[in-house]
Amino acid sequence: MAESELIGMNVKKSFIMKQIVFSQLTQEEVDVLASLLVEKHFAPNDTIVTEGDYVDSVYFIVKGEVDVRHISIQEGKTHIESVATLKEGAAIGLNETGFYSVSGVRTATVCAITPVVALRLSVAAFHGFALSNAHVSAVMRKNAAKILGFSSDVEE
Repeated sequence: MAESELIGMNVKKSFIMKQIVFSQLTQEEVDVLASLLVEKHFAPNDTIVTEGDYVDSVYFIVKGEVDVRHISIQEGKTHIESVATLKEGAAIGLNETGFYSVSGVRTATVCAITPVVALRLSVAAFHGFALSNAHVSAVMRKNAAKILGFSSDVEE
């Protein structure tokens, strides 16, 4: 399926501003971060992320519905346990088991239930952005400390 850019910058910015972890960014920082988002399309049953893979990106669901699953082998058979359904506005991997993961490994598989339009943020691109901006780095360190349960006395 050919992917054409249908999502404008205003929509990209609104998805960033809806995320608590980005709520302290300046408008200029939100503008730059929005420019790093890449539109992706998934058909029903497409796997968006796979449990056990490295967290290389996060996704913001613009349209559609996805199933969050744990897949295991039990008595020689594949067992799929659906643990959540995510819809428009939700983020995939922007939490303590994804973006802020200590292990850096995904803890679930996420598959499209319906056609999905998502915005992908590369973790590598984000880290480059954060390293070039002291304010962003400070905000993200503070969020990481809060999410991971470390001391809240992180310098800004």
